[in-house]
Amino acid sequence: MTIEQVADGTYRFRDGLVNSYLLEDGGEVTVVDAAWPRSWPRLKREVESLGPKSSVVAILLTHGHPDHLGSAEKARRSWEVPVLTHRDEIGRVTGKAKGSSPFTLVPGLLPMLWRPGVSGFVIHATAHGFMTPRWVAEVSGFEEGGELDLPGGPKVVFTPGHTQGHCSFHLPDRGVLIAGDALVTLDVLTREVGPRLLPDALNVDSAQARTSLGRLAGIDADVLLPGHGEPFTGPLAGAVESARTAGNMGK
Repeated sequence: MTIEQVADGTYRFRDGLVNSYLLEDGGEVTVVDAAWPRSWPRLKREVESLGPKSSVVAILLTHGHPDHLGSAEKARRSWEVPVLTHRDEIGRVTGKAKGSSPFTLVPGLLPMLWRPGVSGFVIHATAHGFMTPRWVAEVSGFEEGGELDLPGGPKVVFTPGHTQGHCSFHLPDRGVLIAGDALVTLDVLTREVGPRLLPDALNVDSAQARTSLGRLAGIDADVLLPGHGEPFTGPLAGAVESARTAGNMGK
């Protein structure tokens, strides 16, 4: 597994169906999302491949599902850096909130397990540690709006729906939006590609997720970096419109 540069100072680390991103600025690095619970050896190797002068200063989470908080606790301890997420997401990231267990997704997926894509995703996720998350012991919260004082200068865009405290991050100087699971280019259950929302079975509130798309439509960015799928290049408003009209497997 290797990393690839997807924009100025911005790198993608892909582990199976999940993307994490590294924001480098003056030798300092922000890691956005920490992949799967079992991704740590690969994530550590690829981050350190940026060079001996690179220093990780924070782990920034779009949300607290196990395929995004993944290796955050190991990274926090190993690199001695803070883990940051939206204040409404802290309970999920620490495993203390109702509904934080990955087993809460099981009832929505059970009726669809006969579909090869769904059963394949469950097997893939389980093999990568999705069902045995490593909760983060110490988390710092931030509010929506404003710019975080981190490499890359990420601006917080509150995009709830997939989870209660989900956030995307705008990098205005790089023309980039890191969308997490608010806007993806791969349906992990059907393997359909193109800008879209994740299936209803994976969202806390799909109606809210659709509403959150409106917060993204007016952002000035021409590189969309999703939590699942390939980067999308083009006006963000076009990606949002495509997501609004894409099929969504709700049941």
